[in-house]
Amino acid sequence: MAEVLIIGAGPVGLFMAALLLQDGVDVQVLEQRGAPEPQSRAIGIHPPALAALAGTGVAEAMIAEGVQIRRGMALAGGKCLARMSFAGVSDRFPFVLSLPQARTEAHLERRVNELGDAALHRGVRLTGLSDDGGRVSVEADSKSGTLRYSAPLVIAADGVRSTVRALQGVDVRVKEYPDSYLMGDFADGTGFGPDAALFLSGDGIVESFPLPGQLRRWVVRLGTGDFPAGDSPPGGPDAGGPGADARWLTGCVRERTGLAIDAGTNSMLSTF
Repeated sequence: MAEVLIIGAGPVGLFMAALLLQDGVDVQVLEQRGAPEPQSRAIGIHPPALAALAGTGVAEAMIAEGVQIRRGMALAGGKCLARMSFAGVSDRFPFVLSLPQARTEAHLERRVNELGDAALHRGVRLTGLSDDGGRVSVEADSKSGTLRYSAPLVIAADGVRSTVRALQGVDVRVKEYPDSYLMGDFADGTGFGPDAALFLSGDGIVESFPLPGQLRRWVVRLGTGDFPAGDSPPGGPDAGGPGADARWLTGCVRERTGLAIDAGTNSMLSTF
């Protein structure tokens, strides 16, 4: 029994849980992953989000750990064409904070555990949901067997492939975008410091953002002649697996920007 059940312990579910718990609401969070996701994934936290996170008491620690991006620049042919300051975007947070999503989730999970040490249940996969109009009943699988929960309100925070929506037959309006990107995190030897950089190239835009720990994210737009998202780079599936993808990405960055990146320092690679 709980006042609110939250399905999903990503940033949204944990944030909602922290808000409710600190207001005295009895919350249970069900998360199918047995352990936190270690990948960096989404990294940019904008001023309105920081203001919301401050309301749960985690923003200060996140800011201390992250990189404050206060300026962006556009470059082409080795020259800086323009600079943009973020100084005017917020009086309280005049920057975009760069922090791996895994760390954002860790700060929120710590806060949830402080507020309710039995609120988060990992390794629990939702399998059934029924709503009688006054109370929602939930069934879930776990290592210990089938679990049953009940609450007046269930909040679905279980992502784009939401089990809650599927069980409720809720349609999702999907829009497919034609653009594909390959991104990866590498050791930063650029000298850009905390600045974001946008490289304008005829072969496709390259974006670059600082990360904590002297790392930097590189994002390249894939053209029609490049390997599509989810496929292997030129050379086929036997070209070396993820390591080949990292080498392909660093080679692409070098061709479009003139900057050399050490492919061996890659710590994350993803397409979207």
